[in-house]
Amino acid sequence: MKKLLTIIILTLFITPTLGQTKTLDSFINDWLGVKYRLGGSTKRGIDCSQFTKRLYKDVYDLRLGNNCAIQWKQTIRIDKPNLKIGDIVFFRSRISPSGWHCGLYIGENNFVHASNRHEGVKISSLDEPRYLKAYKGAGRID
Repeated sequence: MKKLLTIIILTLFITPTLGQTKTLDSFINDWLGVKYRLGGSTKRGIDCSQFTKRLYKDVYDLRLGNNCAIQWKQTIRIDKPNLKIGDIVFFRSRISPSGWHCGLYIGENNFVHASNRHEGVKISSLDEPRYLKAYKGAGRID
């Protein structure tokens, strides 16, 4: 119930910007619960970097690279207190073969991401201990 309430509240705060081909809230709602699959890029399974890549293409009509490291290089660094909806948040990961994890900041200290094979696409808080500890930084497409 708490997660549903969070999703509803976040949906109210996520507003479309000019040039969007699909609204951010509808994209997120369409993808929540999709299972995680390393290297996947479809609703049959998707990984974190393919999720942010797909989101940026469908919502903002912008092209991102195929993995977190490339996406990191494509973005300008943003300090955590200055995060805006649409920024990409990056984490160190011991589970991922690449050592990276990423998601999209959606406001209120939350981000959406393809989490792992047990949880799939979900909304998480940057305040969760595992994300606080692993936080690498954030980036914005200029």
